[in-house]
Amino acid sequence: MIENKVIITAAVTGSIPTRKNNPNIPYTPEEVAEEAFKSYEAGAAVVHLHARNPKTGRPISGEEAVPIFGEYLKLIKEKCDIICQITTGGGATTISGLEQMKRLKPVEVLKPEMASLNTGSMNFGRSIFPNPPDLIQNFAKKMLELGVKPELEVYEPGHINSAIELVINQKLLDSPPQFSLVLGTAGGIPATPKNLIFMKESLPPDCTWQVIGISRHQIPLGALSVMLGGNVRVGFEDNVYLSRGVLAKSNADLVAKMVRIIRELGKEVATPDEAREILSLKK
Repeated sequence: MIENKVIITAAVTGSIPTRKNNPNIPYTPEEVAEEAFKSYEAGAAVVHLHARNPKTGRPISGEEAVPIFGEYLKLIKEKCDIICQITTGGGATTISGLEQMKRLKPVEVLKPEMASLNTGSMNFGRSIFPNPPDLIQNFAKKMLELGVKPELEVYEPGHINSAIELVINQKLLDSPPQFSLVLGTAGGIPATPKNLIFMKESLPPDCTWQVIGISRHQIPLGALSVMLGGNVRVGFEDNVYLSRGVLAKSNADLVAKMVRIIRELGKEVATPDEAREILSLKK
């Protein structure tokens, strides 16, 4: 039965943390694929991917990212059947207009099972993360056309309303929406239990959702998400510590920790195929 199953997503590299933060951050396609495989073995059903320069770790987006993502997907699929989800975020920037549309290029070329879809603009640290309404709708329309499931990323309550108005009400989904509630970014909603409960209660009916707690909030908010009936994301993109002052040696360490918590809370961990059923994916 899938009603008692929790989906774990492993965000194995991200665009912000570097090897100065944790020497185990993967940069090369081989390292990213190995981290995805280890996470799968530990219990992750989904891997969330950012493209990085394999030598410097510099984040890469748009057309330049296509061969990097392509190599990730190839190597990961050779190792396991984990669900691959690639980002369309591109990182905080001041670029707008046609340049922003290039963020979708890897999805158009590679057609992964899932891709992130940010549903609102925001201050992000000391930069701006622009996601204007036309961009959101164009991304959603293209993902619908390609059969790629969007993961609706929301960083504050207004983003939920934007997702409902711009994507859900416009019939730009062919299955129930999947939300990611991101708490704890600089510029987004603070990472507190009260805020997570508020965000969860603001979601539309008949959706699936997961929590993304940033830094030290990853594990405690993940546990609360499980208790509230949600799913959870862990990994180096959002947090590089296994416990206070102790760096994780692998994303798999964080996955394994969450697996233990999920089972202690009386639930079980979803396999990739069970996650596909929960998320209504088309394999």
